[in-house]
Parts: sequence; C-alpha cells; structure tokens
Amino acid sequence: MHDSTTARQHDSTTARWAVVLLLVAQLACGYKVATQNRVAPDIGTLAVLTLENQTTTFEVEQILTRSLVRAFIEKSSYNVVSDSSQADAVFQGVISQVSAYPVIFGEQTFGSTFLVTIIGRVELRERETAKLLFENNNFIFREQYVINVDVRNFFSELNPALGRIADDFASSVVTTILERF
Repeated sequence: MHDSTTARQHDSTTARWAVVLLLVAQLACGYKVATQNRVAPDIGTLAVLTLENQTTTFEVEQILTRSLVRAFIEKSSYNVVSDSSQADAVFQGVISQVSAYPVIFGEQTFGSTFLVTIIGRVELRERETAKLLFENNNFIFREQYVINVDVRNFFSELNPALGRIADDFASSVVTTILERF
C-alpha cells in the first residue's frame, strides 16, 4: 500500500513539472495572449460610419456596415456608437468592388462554389486630432462560398449568402485592425 501512495505522489509531481516546463517553453517561444487592442490604448468609443458603395451591388454598404458594427462589438473592447461626435475614433471605408466567379460547378448548376472578392479602402482615425491609426487602401477579401445558382432560387439565396460573406469580411477587417497586420 505504501508503494501505490508513493507512485501517485511521483505521478503528481511529474505532471506538475510537465505543466511548468510547457509554460516556460511557451513563454520562451514568444507566445502571448492577445488580451488588449493594439491600435490605441486610449480609444474607448468608436463610431463606424456607413461604408460608401462604389459598386453596383444593391445595399452592400448597409449589409457590410452592420456586420462591421457587430464584429467590433464582439471582438474588441470598444464601445461602438453611431454618432461620430461622441467617439474617440472613427472607422470609415469605401467598397469599390464586389465580384463572384464560379470555381466549381455542381450537378445541374445547383450549389456551385463561387470565389467572392470584396475590395475596398478602410481607415480608422482619432476623431479630435484626425491622426491615422490604421489604413489599408487596397483591402482585399477573398473566400469561397457555395451559392445557389438555380435561377428560381438565386434571389432567395443572395441575401443569406451576402450576410455570411459580410460577417466573414467584417471579422477579417476587425481582426486586421486590432492586430495591426
């Protein structure tokens, strides 16, 4: 009975040392937890202006702006407001291109895969000083999506597809800004 207690204590000590060594190795490799926004620590409130739509895609600016607001709320510590005069920083942008090109054709042209590309300009500025905190004049978002191309069902799928695309686009923009890539 004495041997089993000693064996359990040895296993427990070995497990503790393994955890400590793993943590030390992780710190030595430069890993760190991203817990704060890296753009500007003194920014508390953020206004997200409606994007400018320079495309022929109807209401894409409204759909993308809603997704951007939701992404900033979910992924950052900013308090998102609609009035730019009440914000510490202002996000704005222009969508210059939205395109979808087929890359895989399904049976009877139903459920094809499209490469969707959104190109635009995005920037984040301090409101009072107009200091540029982040800018990308050629923000390119590309992703493949299965979109219904059956003529009878295309329009019923367009809005849900655009919503999924907008959420992915917004997540990409917000992550890029917060991580300053």
